[in-house]
Amino acid sequence: MDLIERHQDFFWDFGFRLDRAVPVFKKPIQKGSQLIFIHYTPYPDGAYLEYNLGIRIDEVEYLIHQFLPTLQGYSDQSVTLVQTLDKIGKELPKRFFIQHDGNLSKTLMSVEKFFVSHGFHWLDQMSDPVHLEKAFVDKNEKSFKTQNFIYNAFRGTALSKLYRPEDYPSLRETYLGLVQKKCTTPFNIASYLKFLDYLDNQIND
Repeated sequence: MDLIERHQDFFWDFGFRLDRAVPVFKKPIQKGSQLIFIHYTPYPDGAYLEYNLGIRIDEVEYLIHQFLPTLQGYSDQSVTLVQTLDKIGKELPKRFFIQHDGNLSKTLMSVEKFFVSHGFHWLDQMSDPVHLEKAFVDKNEKSFKTQNFIYNAFRGTALSKLYRPEDYPSLRETYLGLVQKKCTTPFNIASYLKFLDYLDNQIND
């Protein structure tokens, strides 16, 4: 928490507020929120420091969690997309190894510089669900950090139906084929088929 508070004034200047319960820096946007997660893992000879950038689209999360097996209340906290620094600006690693306070101070400065040059722009761009949907389609080698494939399939399908309905028919078949190929449990496949039936019949373009 001490480390996170060293960033607090910086992120505050860009509209992010610290939610101490998680903890996460959060900024409200029209359709949800932008999120910055900081993970600090100590070891005997140092510590690993990792940053994740996230976008939450409320409509997508509340929709998909009607069909996914999730804990009660999870749909209020779930994140539509999470990405690491190395997949955005290419100039910083996925995580940093910290050995002393001087090393930490230098790292925090480089991270804040990254956010000014790349991070905040990426968050703003991905806050547009149309850009977000395209990113899910184009992700390929820049795979998103996520719990498992089925969540990506649900989110990509929902984004397409809600925000780029002209892409939905073809993407529907693509995601369905991937779910049938990659999902090992009949329950996941059945949940996705039920989700598609709902999108096809209950949500108008």
